[in-house]
Amino acid sequence: MDCPTRRYPLRRPANHVPPIPRWHARFANGLDKVFTAYIGVQRHNGLDTGLTQCLAAIDLWLTESQTNAPTAVERFRVIDGDDIPDSLVVVCYWDTESKYVESIQRLNLGQRYQRLDKSVQPTVGLWCERFVSHVSRLETNYSGTDYLPGLARLTGTQAVEHSYSAYWGAARDRIPDSAYDLFERDENFTPPVASESTPTSLGKHLTGTNFHNVVHIRSGQFWDNCDEDEKRSYEGKLEPTLREGLTYLWQNPTETGSMGLRYLSNIPTFSPQWSGQSNESCVAGFFRSLADLEAWAKKHPSHLAIYTGAIRHAKTFGDRRKFRTWHEVSVLQHGDAHFEYLNCRPGTGVINCISLTDVSG
Repeated sequence: MDCPTRRYPLRRPANHVPPIPRWHARFANGLDKVFTAYIGVQRHNGLDTGLTQCLAAIDLWLTESQTNAPTAVERFRVIDGDDIPDSLVVVCYWDTESKYVESIQRLNLGQRYQRLDKSVQPTVGLWCERFVSHVSRLETNYSGTDYLPGLARLTGTQAVEHSYSAYWGAARDRIPDSAYDLFERDENFTPPVASESTPTSLGKHLTGTNFHNVVHIRSGQFWDNCDEDEKRSYEGKLEPTLREGLTYLWQNPTETGSMGLRYLSNIPTFSPQWSGQSNESCVAGFFRSLADLEAWAKKHPSHLAIYTGAIRHAKTFGDRRKFRTWHEVSVLQHGDAHFEYLNCRPGTGVINCISLTDVSG
């Protein structure tokens, strides 16, 4: 993070010492890119037939080639956001480009959708949001080392303590390329204009890519190891505040630059019938630019309430605190991401935010 030839100075105050320790992911030597894919299944009616067929196809894809399988896999159920509640999502991480490329070629959502029984095709939607993250344009942050999900599960990754936290601008400072890049918003990008004549995404196969400097964020909460009083504190105080902040983002996408944000609950298995309590969640999606994400985090009351609530929680439980938070943020170059939606409901993911092409046959 420190760089002797910085064009833009660090935002860290002089002699800053974080009040609470934090860690970041240090990837294996020589790793300059990591790869991520979110794959989702929507159910458009109350029947499980199409959903079950889609989940079986995804499970087959994950297991049919161990050579190029993702290094890490996590599964979720959609709680709320830019998707249908109770949709199922899998996120996959790779640390080798050739394995990522081969896996995505095998995934081939279009073919897998066409292999579904014709009678169930209208009852489900499939989507994939995937991207490459250049390590020099990526930052991570963890509140503890006893639980490390996401990119931290890539082979050879270590959690290293750092001092770039607990001040405004710390996330930007943790991105190596911030030494000479402001990651400014792509002013050439024009979002699609919604109107009553806008074609529905149902029955369509839509694809597209990202504009320059769009930001991906995945931010997680883990409270399964907490004592009962700390669990109650999170679920009764912090979690409702988090929902309020997310609601503001969902209701004000133009002002905040938020795109395709989903609130997700981690689940152990892809089963339509699973209804257990996972005590783990995350928010995953995109922002128009790093400055947009920073503006909401620094200035808006909805995020300040989350931030101050987390500080109060840490002070209340002190050394007994087992609640863990973490995030990973990537600033994507133009073309680093690829979006694909088959028969998805309007408003799914970035459908309303990025110009997509209908490639339906």
